[in-house]
Amino acid sequence: MRILIIQGTISLEYPSGELSVISSEKSQLEKRHTVQVDLIKAKTYSGALLILSVFNILWSWRNYRKVVRSIEEFKPDIIHFHTITPYLSISTLMAAKKNKIPVVQTLHNERWLCVEGGFYRNGKYCDDCVGSYGWKGVLRGCGRGRLPAFLLFLVNFYARFSGQLFGMVGRFVAVSSFVRNKHIQSRFPEDRVVVNNNGIDIDQMRRAEYIKPWTDRSGVAFAGRVSVAKGSDVLKYLISTIHQPFHIIGNGPELLNLRYFCQKNRYENVIFWGKQSREKTLKILSGVICTVVPSQCGETFSMVAAESMALGTPVVASNLGGLSDLVDSGGGIVINPRKFDQFSDAILRYVKHPSIAEEAGQKGQKYVFKYLSIESRGDALVQIYDDLLNHS
Repeated sequence: MRILIIQGTISLEYPSGELSVISSEKSQLEKRHTVQVDLIKAKTYSGALLILSVFNILWSWRNYRKVVRSIEEFKPDIIHFHTITPYLSISTLMAAKKNKIPVVQTLHNERWLCVEGGFYRNGKYCDDCVGSYGWKGVLRGCGRGRLPAFLLFLVNFYARFSGQLFGMVGRFVAVSSFVRNKHIQSRFPEDRVVVNNNGIDIDQMRRAEYIKPWTDRSGVAFAGRVSVAKGSDVLKYLISTIHQPFHIIGNGPELLNLRYFCQKNRYENVIFWGKQSREKTLKILSGVICTVVPSQCGETFSMVAAESMALGTPVVASNLGGLSDLVDSGGGIVINPRKFDQFSDAILRYVKHPSIAEEAGQKGQKYVFKYLSIESRGDALVQIYDDLLNHS
């Protein structure tokens, strides 16, 4: 099988969670199939031409031609799109349809349902637009203001109301049951939305450098984008109440604010690592008592939570989105995202009773090893391809 994978991105240098998933899927699929990955960088404008960047959300001749060229040169049997809006535009789907190539799209986020993309508004979770086309997000100016929100709404409305989206995409791959359910509630065809969780490289997790005895573990870790949506306010509360080594891995808009908070209050137990390689991040996560994922938005599938569990590190997470299904498997505790004190209590319970943390870590590890191996998820993806090709 010849598989063309396409993803839009704003940067080819800064690896996102989606690009990491694409890389893992590619390495697995290449064992038996011919795979090409096209990363299409969004074209940006400045000054008087800035409006062009906004209208590319609706249609991009540049991206249309790129996909047509890839189809002509690679001659794929199937095209697997990842996130389409806002960086690619629906024009790329039209290119596939013109050439009669079956299409699969992974639903990493809620872009077809929510103009903000992550079920987040005014500092908290919001899924008011589920079941609609996102018009409330336009009125509220969700995301980056009313004009971009209006254009995203137009894309969603046209693509779904006209039936064009469902005529061009044969299968939607939801990364969690939460994502599938929200799309079905928004009138996506139930028989076309299938769940396939992101896969974890189990062999990598079993390497000696990631295996830490519990007698050597200490502290807490957070890894990800440091922002209010990802729980930076929760982190401030936890840092002030948990006097343990506290590892902050990643960058984001609230990083400087969090650094200043720690300096002002002399919290010298906080270690700011900044952006780190995946390997370094795994080493840090394997050496702590637990990982905290205090998201205030609709997490679809948290790779940080899944990889922590694979390392035997329990997770304390918000009970939002796909986090509940993942962490409720026994690999940790889920908390009401606004109950900061309950986050603290759960973490301190693990810190004070390492045997409880170790037991939760072992349960989470067993779950990931059994259900989320990259091999099993890769096989499931190929089955989705085969099923679509057989019914096209």
